Amino acid sequence: MQMWSRTHFHFISWWRSFRDRMPPHDERAPAETSPSLIYIAVVLTILLITMEIADHRAELEALGLLTDNLPIPAVFLGP
Repeated sequence: MQMWSRTHFHFISWWRSFRDRMPPHDERAPAETSPSLIYIAVVLTILLITMEIADHRAELEALGLLTDNLPIPAVFLGP
């Protein structure tokens, strides 16, 4: 028999009470996503990609993934 800790039982109790507060999902009704939420997610993703490229530019050049043959305009690089 496996011994469960008190924390485990507390977590299970908390999870069940949280689950009971959530309204049931009607699978027949389509769940719509807000267009502004999609726009914000896309903008933040592009911003994150731009910042990662700017932050790791030296490593990308060392691997040959980023060359000066087609330089990225300075407008798209971070500070």
